[in-house]
Amino acid sequence: MATLCHALEAVRRDLRRTDREIKRRLRLLDMHCPRYCDIHTHCLCDINLHPHCCCLLHPYPHCLCDILCCRPCRPLCLTSLERKAIRAKIEAEQELARIRRRVTKMLATCSRPKLLALMDVKGFDPEDITVKVQDGKVKVSAEHEEEFKTCRGKEYNYSTVTKEICLPPGISENEVTYTIGPTSLVRIESPGSVPPCLLSLLG
Repeated sequence: MATLCHALEAVRRDLRRTDREIKRRLRLLDMHCPRYCDIHTHCLCDINLHPHCCCLLHPYPHCLCDILCCRPCRPLCLTSLERKAIRAKIEAEQELARIRRRVTKMLATCSRPKLLALMDVKGFDPEDITVKVQDGKVKVSAEHEEEFKTCRGKEYNYSTVTKEICLPPGISENEVTYTIGPTSLVRIESPGSVPPCLLSLLG
């Protein structure tokens, strides 16, 4: 988890640094480059492969492919270093998107209820089972009374069972939930806990 957080922060820093460098270089280009780019011809590049194109429909002022929208100013407007810088920014954005998807999956996993215990109390009906959460423990008890007749009259057979677990550190008693299945299987859970670093990374 910590490694993923550091990796995402490193990508963010690289992205910001590359973005600042691109803006600085483009400002210098604007000062020295003739405004041939005012003539907007049809863009021949594939927008899906090269989303940063200089035609009116695209956000970036320069195209990454070899065929530029503004052929007359190609030698002056976009050097090899600028193309590498823009491509590095795109790769950083793609890496950031991949890490965000991974963080989102981890966030969904952490949000699921956490299983604390499964207690089997077979032989007892669900209405015979009681669950208590107190003093940092979960106590499951079941009691069943069976009446039957003999030659000596009515007799009763009592059966009881008690099981308990200690709550893990950091789990509040008020957060514990339980369900009793039809097969008298008691499922004890606590809500999923999302690490604060995951939430901050998605912010």
